[in-house]
Amino acid sequence: MKRVATVFVLLAATALYVGLHPPVNLAAGHGVLRACPQRFGDWNGTELSFEDAVVEELKADDLLIRRYERADDRVWLCVVYHQNRRYGAHDPQLCYESQGYVVRRPVRHLLDDGTRSGLDVNRFVAERSHDRRLVYYWWTTRGLSTSDRDAFRNRMMVSGVLDNRSWGAFVRVEALVRGGDEAGAARALDDFGSRVARALPPLFASVGAASVRP
Repeated sequence: MKRVATVFVLLAATALYVGLHPPVNLAAGHGVLRACPQRFGDWNGTELSFEDAVVEELKADDLLIRRYERADDRVWLCVVYHQNRRYGAHDPQLCYESQGYVVRRPVRHLLDDGTRSGLDVNRFVAERSHDRRLVYYWWTTRGLSTSDRDAFRNRMMVSGVLDNRSWGAFVRVEALVRGGDEAGAARALDDFGSRVARALPPLFASVGAASVRP
């Protein structure tokens, strides 16, 4: 009887502790990315999370994972933010392959980011069993958004040398391909990705760069 009572007390104490100290969602954007919009036009966002092991591997200064929905459309946004020479230019194709996806048709794709030339991003399709996804990704730092990882790294390196500080972010948007309708997924991702590509550089310029210290 005493053992049952002891177990009950321990469980109650654990529940009380968890209630008073809820776990922190490490992928909810706690620094610079806290200012990332919950809405992009008709797209409404919901916070998601990453496993602690994945977050640790990324070694990010800030991280944001969200699902956005618009009517029946559903997309995902991932932003990994680094500062002060932590380049963070990992290869997302390897991330998908490590989860059992087969990456197909990697190409460059043009997004309308409000500039005259548009934003050149990377695009591929990831397939696993009955799961098929369309993925766009790029990198952004001060004065540059690009599909070229080396150009991104070089710009961060120059910023670090000249200003003794630097910042940069990896951006990925993703949509499910339903019923083989890749064109429909692309239309949704083009609209959402364009909104993200327009919104993030001003956010980083006003909040992100100012938060970096030598």
